[in-house]
Amino acid sequence: MKALFIPGNSPATIYTHTALATAVRNAGHSVFMAGIQWLLPDIAGVGLSPVQISPLSEKDVIAFMAGMPQDPEGAARAAGRVYAEIAVESRRPLLEMAAHWRPDVVVGGPMFYGAALLAHHLSIPSALLEWDRGDASIYEPGAMEVLRPVLDDLGLDRLPEPDLRIDICPPSLRPAGAPEAAPMRFVPTNPQRPLEPWMYARGERPRVCITGGSRVFSGEALHRLAKGVAGLGVEVVIAAPEAVAAELRAALPEVRAGWIPLDVLAPTCDVIVHHGGGATDMTALACGVPQLIAIQDVSVVEMRRLAEAGAAILLGPGEQESEHLVAACGELLGEPRYRERARELAREIAALPPPAEVVGLLTNLATG
Repeated sequence: MKALFIPGNSPATIYTHTALATAVRNAGHSVFMAGIQWLLPDIAGVGLSPVQISPLSEKDVIAFMAGMPQDPEGAARAAGRVYAEIAVESRRPLLEMAAHWRPDVVVGGPMFYGAALLAHHLSIPSALLEWDRGDASIYEPGAMEVLRPVLDDLGLDRLPEPDLRIDICPPSLRPAGAPEAAPMRFVPTNPQRPLEPWMYARGERPRVCITGGSRVFSGEALHRLAKGVAGLGVEVVIAAPEAVAAELRAALPEVRAGWIPLDVLAPTCDVIVHHGGGATDMTALACGVPQLIAIQDVSVVEMRRLAEAGAAILLGPGEQESEHLVAACGELLGEPRYRERARELAREIAALPPPAEVVGLLTNLATG
């Protein structure tokens, strides 16, 4: 079987599809993973074969992110348009690839509309693998503004439905009315680096990890947050690009900062502070770590559901200052109920079928 994975347009989508793609390859099948130019090193870095479908670079993505509307609805519409534009742009390179390496099945991410279009053109089955707990339907209004002419040309009134849906959400967090899907255990995956013992060993103090990069925490704000959290008597670890991390280490020698594989670090943490990113959220869930979510963006519905389930605190738009973050962090550390609920959700995830057991569903699709 030849399986083509087209996860999406950010590194997080690559990492969350890696476990299944690797399981398919380890079962003896041929696997390619397609992505925009920015993602090719990430695909190669997790040991898969990268195929470029668009020349979009990291610089292009940063420019788009900087110009996104601030309101969740406007941001979702803008993102949907861009995802659809990439899907349309990628049709030609995908078909050129298929002329030489024709896949038997296509596995796409929920916002990568090119997977459904390619499967329709080649008359092959497709699967949709969720990469987080998000509801991708929020992107459809913007996407359809771009996709409508393409669908009309194909004689379609809507995007073709996948032949199989695969979901990684803990069952108790799945919303009512969610589409029927085969469950799969989420397995955290990140680019790696030579490990130091402190990265995988718990110290004497509780550990708080702050991540999210420039989307939330930057410059003086990050400095104040790190200093405030350290004042709680905890060890602070900041997962950040080296340019940011070097300044933090110089200003706050007691804080550990740098590129740290979150799948290694998360099991040693007592709280993870982040921006609502799907991959960070799923990694924290799988490792049973309470979360402090410090921004409301397109993921706000899913993050609120987690907070209502008792495994996180979600701060609203007027609660983004460091004093609010530090106070919420203190509550998560001081109230055992958050840790207990997070561990219950981790047990739900651990009870789901591992990726190796899902490979058979894809082979069944491919062989018809």
